[in-house]
Amino acid sequence: MVFLRAVFISLLLPLFVWGCSSKDEVVPPSPTPQFKSQITVKKVWTSRVGTGVGEVYLSLTPAVTERWVYAAALDGDVIKLDRETGKKVWSIDLDREVTGGVSAGYGVVALGTANGEILLLNEESGEIQLEKHVGGQVMSVPALTAELVIVQTTDGRLQALNRESGNVVWLYDTSIPILTLRGESSPVVSGGATLAGFANGKLVAMDTNTGFVAWERAVGEPKGRSDLERLIDLDGRFWLAGKVVYAVTYQGNLVAIDVPSGRVLWKRAMSSYAGVAAALGNVYAVDQDSVLHAMDAIGGTDLWRQDKLKGRIVSAPTPYDRYVLVGDFSGYLYWMSQSDGEFLARVKVGVNRYQYANYKAASLRRVTDPADGIRVEPVVYDDTVYVQGNSGEVAAYRVVKKS
Repeated sequence: MVFLRAVFISLLLPLFVWGCSSKDEVVPPSPTPQFKSQITVKKVWTSRVGTGVGEVYLSLTPAVTERWVYAAALDGDVIKLDRETGKKVWSIDLDREVTGGVSAGYGVVALGTANGEILLLNEESGEIQLEKHVGGQVMSVPALTAELVIVQTTDGRLQALNRESGNVVWLYDTSIPILTLRGESSPVVSGGATLAGFANGKLVAMDTNTGFVAWERAVGEPKGRSDLERLIDLDGRFWLAGKVVYAVTYQGNLVAIDVPSGRVLWKRAMSSYAGVAAALGNVYAVDQDSVLHAMDAIGGTDLWRQDKLKGRIVSAPTPYDRYVLVGDFSGYLYWMSQSDGEFLARVKVGVNRYQYANYKAASLRRVTDPADGIRVEPVVYDDTVYVQGNSGEVAAYRVVKKS
C-alpha cells in the first residue's frame, strides 16, 4: 500500500494505540461513560468529504477560516464549505491519496500526498496552483506564510518552499529512528519562528525566513534495548501559548519550553501519541492510555485527571471557553469542564462498528469497520466547534446559550 510509511511496521499499530508496557499489557476500552448532560449542544450543520480515512491511520484535520471550512479525504476528495451554513461551495477530486493537511490562508489551500507531493489549491476555485515533489510522504499539516509553504515529511525533513515558484528556500534535515509510530506532528509558525517536532523526540525552533536553527531540545530520550522500547516520537500536536510551547512524546516527557531562549521551564514523565493543549492557566494532555490530564501551566503539577475514557483512543484535547473537547473511537465528541474534567455533554459524530470479544489479561480481539470514530482534534472558531470523523463526516456544533 503506497500510503504505508517505510519505517513503520503496520502490524504493530494496534499495540501502539491501545498502549503497551514492559509486560505487553493491553488496555481494554472503558464502557461509554454515562452521565446527565449539563449543557445543550446543537448540531449547526453536517456534510461529508469522500470516504474519509477509514482504517488508515491518518489525521486529516479540517481547516477553518473566517468564512470557509476546507476538508479532505484519503481518496483525494477536497471540499470547500460555508462556515455558517455548511453549504458546499466546490468539490474536487485530486485523483491521488491525500495524507497530509489541511491548511488554508493567503488565498490557497495546502495538502500533502502519499507520493511525496505538496499541493497548493486556489482558494476560490479549487484548481491546483502549485504541485511540487518534496521527497517523502507528507502526513503533517503544511504551514503557510505570505511567501512560504513549510512542509514536513516522514523522512525527517522540514522544507520551506516559495509559494509562487515551489523553489526550496531552506531545508532542515534530521535523522530519525528505524522504527517509528505512524504519524507526524505539524510545524507551527509564530512571528518569525517556526517550531517542528520529529520522530527522534526533538523539538526544533528556527528562523522562518532563513531556516537558521535557534535551538533544539530533546523532549524525550530513548530508553531500553529494543527498537520498540526506544520509540520516542513527538507525533502528537504541540501547543504554543504566548512565549511558551508545550510538547509531549511517546514513552517520554511532557515539557514546557521558553520559545525565545529554548530553556526548559519544567518537565514531567508522560507518554502520549495524541498531544497537548493549554488554556486558562492549565495544560491538558491525553496519555497513551487515553487518560486526560490537567496540569498547572506554571509548574506542571496535577490538577485533575479524567480516566473514564481510558482505552477509547481519545483525540488530542481542544480547550475553548470553559470546556475541553475530545473525540473517541466510537465517534463521540465530549464536552468536559476545564475546572474539574466533569462530563457536560456529548454528541455522536462518526460511525462505530467496533465489536469486542473474548478479552483476556493480555489480549483484545476487535473487529473494525473502515469508517470508525474521531481521530483528529476538534477545531474551534468563535463559538462553533468543527469536527471531522474518520468516516468523512464534517460537522459543526454550538453550545446553546441560556437566555
